[in-house]
Amino acid sequence: MVKIGLIIDNYHFERKVTEFLKYIKSKADLNLYLEESYLLDLSNSNFNEDVFFVKAKGDLVLSLAKLIERNTSIPVINSSKSIWLAFNRFLNSTLLRKAGVNVPNFSLNPITHSAPFSEYIVKNVADQNNYAFKAIIEKNKGKLMIKDERAINEATGGKEPYNYYYYQEFIKSKWEYKIYQVGEELFFYKQIPILVNPDKMKSRIKIDEIAELREIAIKAIECVGLKIASCDFLQSKNGDYFLTDINSSPNFNYIKNGPKIVADYLISQAKK
Repeated sequence: MVKIGLIIDNYHFERKVTEFLKYIKSKADLNLYLEESYLLDLSNSNFNEDVFFVKAKGDLVLSLAKLIERNTSIPVINSSKSIWLAFNRFLNSTLLRKAGVNVPNFSLNPITHSAPFSEYIVKNVADQNNYAFKAIIEKNKGKLMIKDERAINEATGGKEPYNYYYYQEFIKSKWEYKIYQVGEELFFYKQIPILVNPDKMKSRIKIDEIAELREIAIKAIECVGLKIASCDFLQSKNGDYFLTDINSSPNFNYIKNGPKIVADYLISQAKK
């Protein structure tokens, strides 16, 4: 049997991978590296796995992934660099725009400065924590101004107080589109935007492939360097799609047979 290393944090381990673990343990030897209990020993780099899968994005997780990448030739999915790029909003927005991916207008400003857009959403600069999006919504003369509570905590005294806000121009869209990628496979869904209906799963439906979204998603995911990912899109009133978020640790339980699809992909990579 192939050997797979799972690098994960306690949040994802307890809530997100039950079916995945049940399936993959029947097909492969699995070694678990839990962020909260695994202490890095820089003298121990004798890993014997065929492939590693990173299902988290904390600092210790990234350090372990970097150690494996530096000291072995074992593939790491997703790589430490791609995870780092995915959760750094300003960096990935800049990178994606340079690559020709249509992202909303954005800006990184000190919290003492006014927003550069008439309608906007404030997002956390480093999307590295697991707690959920929580919107604080204000209206002024019919204009929407939205702040993610995580952004406020990050900028005003969290673990790493940046004292900056990442502003993203607000795109009004009837639907929010969610595209998952596992290797070469893409899965397409849409839902009512969570600002309209916070219960995203209540309105989420599987949809047929949209060729334009496929092209944009593949370009974005390849640009960041991810192998397993999800992308969020909004569509403006003139029909243009905008990539609003890219995620290196998507909840693949939302895909039909998602745990099996991910596990089979990892096993195929381990056999190469």
